[in-house]
Amino acid sequence: MQHALLQALSSWPFNGAPARPEAWLAVVARNRALDLLRHEARDLGVADELVPVTPPQAEREGRFDRELNDDELALLFAVCHPVLSPDLRVTLALKAVCGLTVVQIASGLLAEPTTIAQRLVRARRQLEVADVPIEPPPPEALPERAESVRTALYLMFSEGYSASSGDALVQPELCVEAVRLARALAVHPMTRGPASDALAALLALTAARLATRVDADGVARLLEDQPRERWDAGLIGLGLDHLQHSAAGEKLTVWHLRAEVASLHAVARSTSETDWRRIVEIYDQIVAIDGSPMAALARAVAIGHAEGAAAGLDAVNACLPSLAASPYGHAAAAGFLIDLQREGEARTHLERALALARTTPERRLMERRLEALSAGLRSARPPLRG
Repeated sequence: MQHALLQALSSWPFNGAPARPEAWLAVVARNRALDLLRHEARDLGVADELVPVTPPQAEREGRFDRELNDDELALLFAVCHPVLSPDLRVTLALKAVCGLTVVQIASGLLAEPTTIAQRLVRARRQLEVADVPIEPPPPEALPERAESVRTALYLMFSEGYSASSGDALVQPELCVEAVRLARALAVHPMTRGPASDALAALLALTAARLATRVDADGVARLLEDQPRERWDAGLIGLGLDHLQHSAAGEKLTVWHLRAEVASLHAVARSTSETDWRRIVEIYDQIVAIDGSPMAALARAVAIGHAEGAAAGLDAVNACLPSLAASPYGHAAAAGFLIDLQREGEARTHLERALALARTTPERRLMERRLEALSAGLRSARPPLRG
């Protein structure tokens, strides 16, 4: 209730009091309590924690027309103020709202931690100089901030799906919250649309694989080794539904492209039956929009699956100079080298990938692949992360 009263103090003087103040306070307090309980319920399944696509009428009562129904989503929009550049908005959102550390943010943005720390200082200074209050923006201000919010949610999910450090490969609570917020974004009257549906589709389809990311021994699983029968059918159906809705617009975004890749993996019965040639075509478009090294590496791996190990190795080698601190380029190169029966070179790349591995499950995977390579086993092949 204290939280609800503070929200009222920051909102009502600017927007006016609602028609039913007591209902407004009750709903905000209830939502806050549910948020706190959701964060504490770490043992729940992913699908069990996600809110319905269409919020119940009872939750909408007491809110202003077109106002954000989720306090955390409202805070994301608040910090993504247009006085900041897009990169500062995303960095501040990830730190102040999503709760990521400087090191985690740096990993997601492929930047140095010192650079991220400087961005945060600069963002706070610019907000102070401009005398910008951190408060939920009016409904008409939401669309111009939506892309920054989508990017922040994607990076928040990515950290949860593949942690940048530590003993755990996945942090389900981050993925759950990112999916929940992306879906809230996709149904809000001022932020819904093809791009928001595409993001929700991407996150839901990818989250469907969470339970199979690590095996019972705590070793990271590759995509080809994951038992697809254990993928969450409910999340796949939810993602495909959002993907269908995303096709209503005329503009093709990077979220559409990434969501289509996720859908091709989700519907394929096995790695060998995946439409890799179509995935290569999609990554050609993604790289044209998002020239990040990881996008280029994903394209290189798809080329290897579509055109053979030699073509894949050439494409991966072209990416390695820009992935000096990442284990994934070396792991992918090792996989194609094993296919080409060049075990000595493969071992060198696997050892490098082991040295660069970011989490304990990834290190265990590289160790297992090195052992398999020494034993002459086919299971030494380590493609890109799943």
